[in-house]
Amino acid sequence: MEKRILLSVVVAGLLVLGITGACFAGIEPSPWQPQINKLHSIGLSMAIIQKGLDNLVISPSLPRGTKNALLVLRYELYVLDTQLADVLAELPPYNEQNEGQKGVFFALEGIRMNALGMEDPFDYILWRMGVEPSPWKEILDSISSRINYYVSTPCTPGISCR
Repeated sequence: MEKRILLSVVVAGLLVLGITGACFAGIEPSPWQPQINKLHSIGLSMAIIQKGLDNLVISPSLPRGTKNALLVLRYELYVLDTQLADVLAELPPYNEQNEGQKGVFFALEGIRMNALGMEDPFDYILWRMGVEPSPWKEILDSISSRINYYVSTPCTPGISCR
């Protein structure tokens, strides 16, 4: 009888230890998670700007202060472009990443799609205001080309690509 109780306690203890170990086991985070978070932040900021532009596009008349708001947006996009350049400088070359490459790619793709999605609303709003060509196109092109260059950069000679 004592052997059965002792055996039951030992088996229960091993089960608890096994379950506890499985609960605390996890996936190792990407070494580039801080940079991925910064990229997501840039993407969210651009999505907010795009949402504001979409609201201006559908408004029947442009509200007062639209010109100043657009100048602020131009400055914000310039800052986001600079932040993007800084984050990309912190990351290793895209082809050399093995962990976190998908996270980096998806964050960059979101930013690039936001930049491309802003061109038409900016063009339409500025056309309504009588301003052409769009001075924002240069910044949006810079963001898109910076991402395209980073993702498509070949490996450095002498360094193995994974």
